[in-house]
Amino acid sequence: MSHRTPSLARRIFPAFALTTVGVGMVHSLDRPAIVGAQGNLMPLADLGTTTVVPPVTNAPTVTAAPVVTNAPTATNAPAATSGQTTAATNAPATTSAPVVTNAPAAPAANDCGALTGNGSPVTITWRRDYGVIQVTAKFMSDGTLCKATASYQTYDSRSERYESYAIPILNKQASNAGSANIQGVSGATAVSDAYAKSLQSAIDNKA
Repeated sequence: MSHRTPSLARRIFPAFALTTVGVGMVHSLDRPAIVGAQGNLMPLADLGTTTVVPPVTNAPTVTAAPVVTNAPTATNAPAATSGQTTAATNAPATTSAPVVTNAPAAPAANDCGALTGNGSPVTITWRRDYGVIQVTAKFMSDGTLCKATASYQTYDSRSERYESYAIPILNKQASNAGSANIQGVSGATAVSDAYAKSLQSAIDNKA
């Protein structure tokens, strides 16, 4: 019986297999084992896969407090003083309209003649009688003398000349004076005196 010499591959394979098993055992023994919760050794996980275990803390989970928004600041009302009440704003007092009394109306410019007075007939006399004169006066509503006229009678032509000359002047003097206080006409004293007396009578009788 012939003995064949084993091939090189057959001789190397057993040594390679033993070497591989030995390396694997050494590798397993070198890795630290993980102790489980019951004290048992747990197989190591593959180093190629890393599992991150979150740390377990026994502290209770803190819930975040709700964010409180600031309430609007209340406006402080004015503090009322003790024993005093807030005075209400007084409405403006209504002033009564002044009572208007009817003042007497001012006389108008054309009011002359509102009142009239007729004087008494007065005899024109100086040493003798020259005639008779009578004055009619007109007044404004307030009694102011504003106009005077006179009617007369003469007994002769000489007396006519005196009266016709003096009476227009006397009428103007009476209107300007507003009374019987007239100057008179020089040279016609008797006529002036009789005119003033009749004029005063007209002022006294105005109506």
